Amino acid sequence: MEGKVQIQTIIGKATTFQGTIGSTENIQIDGKQKGEIITKGNLYISETGEVEGQTQAKNLLVAGVLHGETKVDGKMEILATGRFQGEAEMSVFIVEEGAGFQGECRQTKKEK
Repeated sequence: MEGKVQIQTIIGKATTFQGTIGSTENIQIDGKQKGEIITKGNLYISETGEVEGQTQAKNLLVAGVLHGETKVDGKMEILATGRFQGEAEMSVFIVEEGAGFQGECRQTKKEK
């Protein structure tokens, strides 16, 4: 995600949340989330973040752990510290050296 992105919703490092999160804003997960995350904004899973379930976002940055199915309208990026397991659909896919990816990947038509 380019530049400084303002985060409106944060699940803290010491927080465990189970259920569905729905938003139109940017979300950062520093703790543990089990369930569904749907946002029209960006989703950032930090190095301490763990998400298990379905996710949907404009852009997705994984520095922590994501298990499940994800649909990203724009760019999905897995940093060197990130681990992804499941099915992913996105327009642009970036995986840093050292990152973990296990599963299926489908690229959709890139938005102009």
